[in-house]
Amino acid sequence: MGPPGAGKSSSWKILAKAKTLNGEKTTVVDLNPKVVSTNELYGIVHLQTREWIDGLMSKTLRTLSQI
Repeated sequence: MGPPGAGKSSSWKILAKAKTLNGEKTTVVDLNPKVVSTNELYGIVHLQTREWIDGLMSKTLRTLSQI
């Protein structure tokens, strides 16, 4: 978080490039949390069935952990 032009995007792009040059596999996933609701972003427990429904972040993190 920060004002426009503070270097937020540049920071993670430089870090990703440095890790790649160091031989570490780097995967970048860009998410825009403003376009989905909180439940769609993080996930929710369905109250009737007590079943967990993955959100966008939990699905993404689960996919990234399998790489």
